[in-house]
Amino acid sequence: MEYDLTKPIEIAEDIYWIGYVVPNDPFQCHVYLIKNGKESILIDPGSRIVLPVILEKLVSLVPLSHIKYIIFHHQDPDITGSFEILEQLFPPDGERYVITHWRSATLLKHYNWKTPFWLVDEHDWKLNANGRELEFIFTPYAHFPGAFVTYDKKTGVLFSSDIFGSISDKFMLFAEDTEEYYDGVELFHKHYMPSNMILNYALDRIEERNPTLIAPQHGSIIPKHMIKPIIERLRKLDCGLYLLDDEFVDLFMLSKLDKVLQNIIKAAISAYKFHSLVEELYVSIKSAIPSVDKIVVMGYVDDGKQRYWVVDDTGISVYDDEFKIDEPKVFEAPLDISNEEVGKFMVFAKDATLQDERFFKVLFKHINYALSMSLQREIERESLEKEKELFEKLAETDPLTKLHNRAYLMEYAEKLLSTVTNEPISVLFIDIDHFKQVNDTYGHIIGDKVLKEIADILRAMFREEDIVARYGGEEFVVVMKDATLHDACKKAEYLRKIVEKMRIDVAEGVSLGITVSIGVTEYRGREDFATLLHRADENMYEAKRGGRNRVVCK
Repeated sequence: MEYDLTKPIEIAEDIYWIGYVVPNDPFQCHVYLIKNGKESILIDPGSRIVLPVILEKLVSLVPLSHIKYIIFHHQDPDITGSFEILEQLFPPDGERYVITHWRSATLLKHYNWKTPFWLVDEHDWKLNANGRELEFIFTPYAHFPGAFVTYDKKTGVLFSSDIFGSISDKFMLFAEDTEEYYDGVELFHKHYMPSNMILNYALDRIEERNPTLIAPQHGSIIPKHMIKPIIERLRKLDCGLYLLDDEFVDLFMLSKLDKVLQNIIKAAISAYKFHSLVEELYVSIKSAIPSVDKIVVMGYVDDGKQRYWVVDDTGISVYDDEFKIDEPKVFEAPLDISNEEVGKFMVFAKDATLQDERFFKVLFKHINYALSMSLQREIERESLEKEKELFEKLAETDPLTKLHNRAYLMEYAEKLLSTVTNEPISVLFIDIDHFKQVNDTYGHIIGDKVLKEIADILRAMFREEDIVARYGGEEFVVVMKDATLHDACKKAEYLRKIVEKMRIDVAEGVSLGITVSIGVTEYRGREDFATLLHRADENMYEAKRGGRNRVVCK
């Protein structure tokens, strides 16, 4: 069956897939919504990469004010990365909770979100959302110590987080009963589940609920008839980083290998920064093979450039240029994810034996994926930080009206005036008349409603290329490109008449009329924006002195 993946897809009663298919990515991440009136539930809201599409799908189903619960099954950036922005978009006066386990909350609190935590382990592992009951099932270490899954008792849908995930070059929204799909499931679990015993414990807890549908975070949604065959395969699966190599029969070396792997997996779970993981990797390898002098991890960053993390007894150094070492290199191998090379791993040692070299080869086989994923996430994290800085700089908005704020206005206008040649530019300075009386008489809630209504009118009236900003309090400023004083005055007069006809409901049968005073001026060349703005402001005050509800242009 073909699905329009650009739209929300209902997978069960009032349960929607609202994800985004990232092109050429074998590691797809899903986002789900339980539509539940004013207590709707968003599940694993995703990363910044997918946020624009997910947000569009989300608001097509429910207003943001109806999202009361946001479930985070764990703390990885592929489900938490979007929330800093999403949280700012939620209406500020709504009741809202982040649902997670205390182990995840211990890490998530470092994002400094404003939304309070609702911990599953403190609420008897159940949530009653307006009569809809969710059950949370503890699945520790699959793949995170505080991992859990969510079961919707109304539909029998199980949101399984990382369990039942799949890695595949071919995207399928719903799983197909093919060997290729089962291979993708096994590949995912071999890398993400630490042991068969831990995986089987989680499967036992899940089978007790007899789900009708499984909605994982990765891979494909699993229909009822495929759940049992997949579980049977997973129960027999050898998985985890501690798998030992069949060809490596030296028990002493196997013991060393196991110890190194244990240290590395602990570091991979707890390390906040990538370089901490690389340092632990060096220390662990050095303790097993003392002849090691240094290790180097190279990663491909933006525009195909290379970055080197170099660790030796003196510590770690990071280089962004071509890096060369004259010392003997005893091992080198590509770091790859799904056959796509993301970097290289190198070991340097002066007196390494053949047995040592074999140790590096076997070790690398077991750490390749974890190290590659950590490297890729470090590069993605850095890229997201740059995007965050750009977003904060260029997309600063007033939280109440969602218009540009004063800081953005001033920065934009100064840049505009520095590049303008002969094209006209006009500025409107708009002030709501008697706004203090509105707040004093009807309260700030009505005052805020007035500001939002004015903002909506401004947003609708002016062109995309015009900059509309809330300057402060009840004052708004519009910068009109390619607009003469005459053009801007006509627009201002039209705006004044629109606002004059507007009515704000303040109580049953009671409405409030609003007027504005507007000052308009035109850029005269060789003046800064502060001067231009001051002139528009003076014109606005002249309009007020003249009786308000009028436009002064000069």
